[in-house]
Amino acid sequence: MICGKLEACVKRTIKGQSPDKCDNRKENCIEFSDTRMYVKCEEKKKKYILENTMGKHVVSYRMDGGIVHVDAKVPEGVAKCDYLYVIDTDKPTAVLTELKGVDVAKAIQQIDSTLMLFSGFFRKCSKVYGRIIVASAVPKLNASPAYVKLQNKLRNSYRGNLKVASIQLIERDTDLPVVK
Repeated sequence: MICGKLEACVKRTIKGQSPDKCDNRKENCIEFSDTRMYVKCEEKKKKYILENTMGKHVVSYRMDGGIVHVDAKVPEGVAKCDYLYVIDTDKPTAVLTELKGVDVAKAIQQIDSTLMLFSGFFRKCSKVYGRIIVASAVPKLNASPAYVKLQNKLRNSYRGNLKVASIQLIERDTDLPVVK
């Protein structure tokens, strides 16, 4: 099932309310919803950490197996990223995160597919960022058409950017670039 109520869920959860009539089981989707200082996801020694220095309310959604999970309506091959962080700003700020072994091309596809699956929601965000953490060294991506296309999409359509890092990426909320 692909959740059709992400936008409504974000609005309620950011306000500290329970999602209204959740299509999926919210305990499979929402990892946490609070103002913690360190927002992190981790999988097989790969880690993304966002330092919430401004103390904003952040909701962590599990995309793969939560907001999007394979069932009779959703085939096995539907690409989706691992996590979505939504930061409470005037208009929400979103960070799509994929923790990957070595297949950066697949990770790029997963972020791009998630943007398409929930394009209505992401268009209403102030900014959308893509973060890919790989277990290997980061390959040279400037010549990759898929990388350049996703980087341009995030920059031009969503006022964000794409970063790929090896093993771990730690960044402050105040360091997320402001793209005009």
